[in-house]
Amino acid sequence: MASLRDLPLEAGRLGLLKWIDQAHPQGSVNNQVTIVFDGHPDYFGGSSQGSIRVIFSDGCSADDKIKQMVDDDQDRKNCIVVSNDKDVYLYARSLGARVMSVKAFTAKPRVVQSQQDWHGKQISLGRQEKINKELSELWLKEKE
Repeated sequence: MASLRDLPLEAGRLGLLKWIDQAHPQGSVNNQVTIVFDGHPDYFGGSSQGSIRVIFSDGCSADDKIKQMVDDDQDRKNCIVVSNDKDVYLYARSLGARVMSVKAFTAKPRVVQSQQDWHGKQISLGRQEKINKELSELWLKEKE
């Protein structure tokens, strides 16, 4: 994510959309992601795609737009606001929305929607890797 900051504005925005589309930091592709950019959409070549919705602040700051969106949301307990801005973070939390930093959002272990154990439960990517490692160690040990 740090490399996106080094890019020109539009390239960084497109890179963010591409990363979210590929990495699914929201967990399931069924979880909607809304990105709020400062400015006006006329100056951006990207668009909403799949589970990613792009909104522009258009006349106010992106922080104010995010606060307004949380304020208008009827189901705040299922809303997660990702921001490093303390004011946005505290405001969203005070209204009952869940909040997390950008670092936590980008580093959080994800549940892979297509990977299920035999009981129909989803398991995290970290758990899948641990199981694979354990099985690999057992398998290779028995083969020797």
